[in-house]
Parts: sequence; C-alpha cells; structure tokens
Amino acid sequence: MIFCFLLWNSGVLLYEMLYGRTPFRGKNRQKTFANILHKDLTFPSSIPVSLTARQLINALLNRDPAIRLGSKTGANEIKQHPFFRGINWPLIRCMNPPLVEAPLQLISTDPKAKDVTWEDDGVPVQSMDLELF
Repeated sequence: MIFCFLLWNSGVLLYEMLYGRTPFRGKNRQKTFANILHKDLTFPSSIPVSLTARQLINALLNRDPAIRLGSKTGANEIKQHPFFRGINWPLIRCMNPPLVEAPLQLISTDPKAKDVTWEDDGVPVQSMDLELF
C-alpha cells in the first residue's frame, strides 16, 4: 500500500515540476480532496509537454492502486515506460548530467550587505533581532 502511495506522489511531483501547480488543486483543502477523488486529470495546453510525459503522469495518477503504473512489477514497470527510453539504468550513477544554460545571469553580492556567519545549528551568530535591543 505504501509503495502505491509513493507512485501516486511521484505522479504529483512530475506534474508539479512540469506545470508549476498541483494537478487537483481546489479552492480549499476539502475541495482539493474532492478533486482527487472525482475530478479527471487534465493537462494545461498552454505548457507544451511531451505525450510520453503526460502518459507517464496519467499512469502514475491512476486512482485504482491495483492498475497504477508500478503496482504489478514495481520500479521495473516504471523504468520500462517510453518516457525513460534511452536511459541505461545500470550505468545511471556514472552518467554526467546534461549541461543546462542558466536563464538568468547571476549578480555578485551587494557590497553594502552584511556578512552573516552561521552557527552549526543553522542560527545566525549575529541575529538581526538582537541588534534592536
């Protein structure tokens, strides 16, 4: 049962990464839950996404856990989906990620900005709150 939940979560994550929003978003939490149970999955036409990506998401977000992609043979079933064609799974750890051009040019730090040092537990050594007193 937990594995089927992880499959569902993977579908939601892929959808959010490609479309920038959750697939069953409602006006409130209760409406979102109702959408998960009853609303058909739709893909915004304004964002171009490949057919194989949409098929993968659709298969992962199948409401019936018994026929959801990966429910029969696990990860191998997902790895064999056409979306992953060309992936050499045994060698994936040895591959270099593709180069991605940064859409924005990074700017240097503001020379007027204060340098903040951090303690080991993630708390600033010189807290701005303490400067008020």
